[in-house]
Amino acid sequence: MNTEKSIHIKGHGVVIMLLCTALFCMCFASAAKAQDHDGPAKTSDHQPAPMELQQVVVIGEKIDDYIKKNPAQIVSMDAREIEQRNFLQVNEVLGSMAGVDVKPGTSGMGTRISIRGGGGSGSVLVLVDGRPVSTMQYGGVDLGSIPIDIVKKITVFKPPVPVWLGPGSSAGAIYIETKSGQIKSKKIESRQTEKKSVKNGRVRILAGSYGLANVSATCRSDADDSDYMISGGVGHNDGKRDNSKKDQGNLSIHYGKAVDLFKYQVNAKGFISDHGVSGPTYNPTPNAHQRYEKASLDVKLDGMAQQALDYDVKAYLDVKKLEDTANNGDVAKLDAFTTGFGTNFFITNSAEKNEFRFGTLAEHSRVDHTLSGKHERNMASFHGVYTLRSAPFNLTTGLRSDYTSDFHFSPGGNAGVSYELSEKTIVKGNAGYSENIPSFGQLYQPSHGCIDQVRGNPDLEKEKIVSLSLGITHTFENKNELEFSLFRTDTWDLIKYQRGIDLISRPDNINRAYKQGLETSVRFHLTSTTDLDLNHIWQKTENKDNGKNLSYAPEHTLKVILKTKFKTGTKLEITARHYSDQFTDTLNTEYEKIKTYITTDAKIIHPVLVLKKKAQIFVHIHNLFDTDFESHYGYPDDGLKVQAGLNINF
Repeated sequence: MNTEKSIHIKGHGVVIMLLCTALFCMCFASAAKAQDHDGPAKTSDHQPAPMELQQVVVIGEKIDDYIKKNPAQIVSMDAREIEQRNFLQVNEVLGSMAGVDVKPGTSGMGTRISIRGGGGSGSVLVLVDGRPVSTMQYGGVDLGSIPIDIVKKITVFKPPVPVWLGPGSSAGAIYIETKSGQIKSKKIESRQTEKKSVKNGRVRILAGSYGLANVSATCRSDADDSDYMISGGVGHNDGKRDNSKKDQGNLSIHYGKAVDLFKYQVNAKGFISDHGVSGPTYNPTPNAHQRYEKASLDVKLDGMAQQALDYDVKAYLDVKKLEDTANNGDVAKLDAFTTGFGTNFFITNSAEKNEFRFGTLAEHSRVDHTLSGKHERNMASFHGVYTLRSAPFNLTTGLRSDYTSDFHFSPGGNAGVSYELSEKTIVKGNAGYSENIPSFGQLYQPSHGCIDQVRGNPDLEKEKIVSLSLGITHTFENKNELEFSLFRTDTWDLIKYQRGIDLISRPDNINRAYKQGLETSVRFHLTSTTDLDLNHIWQKTENKDNGKNLSYAPEHTLKVILKTKFKTGTKLEITARHYSDQFTDTLNTEYEKIKTYITTDAKIIHPVLVLKKKAQIFVHIHNLFDTDFESHYGYPDDGLKVQAGLNINF
């Protein structure tokens, strides 16, 4: 592919996209009106009765409905469970979910996420309130700028992923919904009802091993028609390895307001990190350093019309700056700018047996990097989904078309069916096709990648992926659950990082590869206060170019979580993880293989009163038995770490 990529969408492409969007809007608006056969209820005077406005069904509630009724294989966790289990970061929540694996980033920033054993295609798409967040090298994502206290719910979609979530989700998708006020049901003629307000907040103080210190606070005010929230925190960590010191800070501000059938919200976030980059043991960088700054602004409108049409409209802006100091003192700077606009529309008939959803996304991105120069990308995407619910069947089909100025058109589609064998047993099958466009980080330079360790490849081709899954879930009388899921992914032009003789990793395309396996999940409710969750993934992978295994794709992954609560209110949670041997390079060399290891984490949470306020004291222990292992080649784990702290709720 030519390194001098086209940077503008061609005029006829924009015209076609706009015409298609307008046509669909008119068609679906007509359908919504037609579905309201009966019209509004009439009074005895043949006058329309006052319309009662139901609660606006925002996108988060649509996801809840999707989980219950649609064929996609999904796991989720809400704010109540997040608080009860005292998760301190978003990546901890994800790491506790069935089939999801989370590792720290290699540059001192970010998180690497894999779903169903890793080794597959593309990166995991992460959405915050419906819009994508930045991706990094090695399939990682930027989660550091999302304070855990503002999270309302986290939902993980396992591949194949529904097309309405957007492009870039070939390896799975994570939908993070942040907290906001709720729109109450009310009647137009009785708007002047008494308004109740709720004010609450939380302060967390944390200290731990290797100079860890962190303070964060969240305050929220929620009335009937508006809500406010501000959350912020600062932290410091010396780290165990040389040059792994890190200072971070974040600030998040939210405002939302409900007006009749509408709700709009504005979110602003800021994040800064100043950290050393120790580098891998085979190429240490004791003098490398990075300063990363990110600011974002989001505006979103949720509403409904004709009682059959729900919609949301969103616009967003991201600005990122990275100053990367190499080990020899050279400085490279990266400036990145992204702005986007998206829509979603949901049309449902009165019986909710048929649902149409369609939406659009347009995005402009540009980067300016000292080494790789200036680059721009324009992207436009359109999707449409039809869902039929006719017990015991649920059927969904979807199509998506994406256009980028440097890779042109990319189609996508998925189809799924679920069948209730009984009230307690359901079978789900899914198939999907997608194309994954290389990110700017893969093409040029990652926004979190130290120039001493990783570079881009401007000659990458896009990935083409076919995904299949078939699962069965059974719930027993005592609410114990058992789930089996078969999966397979075939990828053409798979993007994988390969280390050169200069010890710098660069991405390259593999002609063809596949992964297939079986995921087994079991949830035991041992007593009213004790639960045991088990998740096992067996997978087989192959690089068709050389017959070797894919990198970072262990054959067996096992996660066991025991949760219990004592009569004193004290909670204990123990998590054990097992990973079989995994190769870290394309050639599967024994020297670079990560051996089988087991690691155990534990945490204790105890309720107390502080100044007559409800509070919890807690202790989290990472790598309880001080196991010697590497989650990424050349990056040894810090070993036993202890974190202790206090949460005060008000």
